Amino acid sequence: MFSVSSQRGSALIISLVILTAITLGAVVAMQRSTLQVRMVGNMQHQQNVFNTAQNDLSSLIDQLRDSNNAKKVLNKSIQAENQNLDPDTTITINPFAQGNLVKPPVTNQKNIKPTVNQLRLVSVEDSLKANEGNSASAKRTYYFANRVESSDKNDNVKSIQEIGFYYLAPSPAQ
Repeated sequence: MFSVSSQRGSALIISLVILTAITLGAVVAMQRSTLQVRMVGNMQHQQNVFNTAQNDLSSLIDQLRDSNNAKKVLNKSIQAENQNLDPDTTITINPFAQGNLVKPPVTNQKNIKPTVNQLRLVSVEDSLKANEGNSASAKRTYYFANRVESSDKNDNVKSIQEIGFYYLAPSPAQ
């Protein structure tokens, strides 16, 4: 048997070393989980900015499917382009400022700025005639691009999305 006087406290020292190692492991695990929570929060924030721009873009396209809205909004852009004397100048308009279009609200996103929506006429295809010599049925294909920019309040995260479409309309009077 061992006497009490011969023990030196080695069990205490070994248990303190093991406890220190476990504590360091727990601290490292907590730091990693905190970093992962921050990364997931940042990804969710980026996704919210992207979804805001996507919502604005798809809302405009859905509303332009109504022919009355399309005529009001797109014809203003066509008229502005027809009056433009400089071919190098691109005319952009805010489509939600024209016609009866309703801009979708930014819901539950207090740290996202309102989107910037720009509609521009990209190119015009030559006149198409149903019958040769019949100018009453002349049509032109107008190609549009709609660009939506969404960002957070600090401009750290930005999403820019663009969609193209065409619109068949009567040619302007010569």
